[in-house]
Amino acid sequence: MHMHGVYLPFNMLTRKQSFRGDTLTVVDFATDDALADQTEIEWVKQGWVQHVLRACALLSLVSVSMNTPKTFEICDELRYITLCIDIVCGMVFTAETVAQVRVNGCIKAETPYLKSRWGRFDFSMTFFIWVSVVLQIVEMAVYDKEAMMDTMRSTFLSILRTPRPLIMIRIGRMFFKFQLPANRVKTIFKRSSQQIYNVTLFFLFFMSLYGILGVQFFGALSYHCVTPSTNHSDVSINDLAVPDTHCMSTANGSGYRCPEGMECMKLDLDKHQRGFNGFDEFATSFFTVYEAASQEGWVFMMYKAQDSLNTFRGLFYFTTLIFFLAWLVKNVFIAVITETFAEIRVQFAQMWGTRNVIPNDDTLHVLKGDDSGWKLVMIDENKPRGTAPHFCQLILQSSAFHIVMLVMVLANALTAGSLRFKHDGRNREDFTTEFRYAEIAFTILFDLEALFKIWCLGFKGYFRRSLHKFELLLAIGTTFHILPSLYHTQLTYFQVLRVVRLIKASPMLEEFVYKIFGPGKKLGSLIIFTMCLLIITSSISLQLFCYVTELKKFDTFPEVRQSRGEGRGVNF
Repeated sequence: MHMHGVYLPFNMLTRKQSFRGDTLTVVDFATDDALADQTEIEWVKQGWVQHVLRACALLSLVSVSMNTPKTFEICDELRYITLCIDIVCGMVFTAETVAQVRVNGCIKAETPYLKSRWGRFDFSMTFFIWVSVVLQIVEMAVYDKEAMMDTMRSTFLSILRTPRPLIMIRIGRMFFKFQLPANRVKTIFKRSSQQIYNVTLFFLFFMSLYGILGVQFFGALSYHCVTPSTNHSDVSINDLAVPDTHCMSTANGSGYRCPEGMECMKLDLDKHQRGFNGFDEFATSFFTVYEAASQEGWVFMMYKAQDSLNTFRGLFYFTTLIFFLAWLVKNVFIAVITETFAEIRVQFAQMWGTRNVIPNDDTLHVLKGDDSGWKLVMIDENKPRGTAPHFCQLILQSSAFHIVMLVMVLANALTAGSLRFKHDGRNREDFTTEFRYAEIAFTILFDLEALFKIWCLGFKGYFRRSLHKFELLLAIGTTFHILPSLYHTQLTYFQVLRVVRLIKASPMLEEFVYKIFGPGKKLGSLIIFTMCLLIITSSISLQLFCYVTELKKFDTFPEVRQSRGEGRGVNF
């Protein structure tokens, strides 16, 4: 059977369904269901007012991020600046609340303001702003600052500002705006919430099960190796072994035995001395199981259990705990959430019908069939876009050219990876001289490659593909890197990143990477979302712990943001 040039658009191969039916009532997801149909909102719904409200929300976030004792100690003027910002923001949001209540009613009207989700959220944010204003005025009015600090540490007053960073959600509502049928929205959230509820119960079941098993298996691990003259109710650090070691109290068993000159003794230590994890009772055991499921320092708890009792107990308990909770249940939880969002995405596609596709040259393909079979080719791949002659265009489109360039990238990576240093007193430059010459040769080669592609494709055709932009960035960065004064600088990263081009060697890997990162717009949105989440959690952590004098990482916003970004524990 002979086949001639059958072309099918690549977009027809992708899953894109349309939904046609009767006219449906739609809901604007940026506002509440009850407020979306309101047409009598006065000045509150005007564009410039919405921008003012978002600006006030951003100022409120900045204000609460600066509202810490250490920040005021560094710059006392910020005490008054944050107070003025909070008062202005509180007045603006209060005026908006009054206007909304006046139009929609408060509780008993047809579409009451406080019965809507976003209405309750906006009202609570306004309430916490005024609470923060009152609290700050009291702090400034009290003469004895030390007594006020002690009060803030010992009471719940220190957490009254904690919900305020959530006001950033109000800014995000500006970008999260689309219309959906109200019934379909309820169906989606009902199904997804049920699945998440079921897997949460599944997770809590295993947490409770291992919490109970921990109490039954181990109990209080209170036996330590100490010196013979130790008083069990008055223990100092000099009485303990170095490092502090748990031990088995009975003579029979495979637990740890204290060395000669020390004895195994039950010590009366409170939780501030021995730590807040263990298996004393269900609540502590439940927390310990959660800590172990996070795989953060769980081995130390296992070593304590193995030293205090028969080894097989701790080995069996923690091995099965990590398997079920850290691996199985956690991954099931993630899989259910992923499947839920995939289902939501499919239903959105069915409702929206034709959608605006993010343009990207990498997706402009057609399915071409001939005697040799079917294959995907780029649209107009044989159409010259630059000023290069036809044979240069054929070279660029050939597989041999791309294979040769990938081999050169691999050779460059192997050459750079073979560099090693000997700590014999010689300078670093003595080891990199020959490698620098090789790097110069590779840089010239890849610069010529970029110029050749621009010559063949033209500037417009070259910059249509994100891969070409990445290659040009590497070419420019490595060109500066080979300069003698810049060779041993941070520009080395451009040389290292060349190995990323090897992704093109595997079409499956390239497709996987594209699905993970997607086009620039999708990746940028993901980065912005992550940064917003980081800012919110950092501000909340700041208000929770800024009055604890021992936690230096929570004194100011830059410090707490850095500590959360590094993912490290807090040093006491």
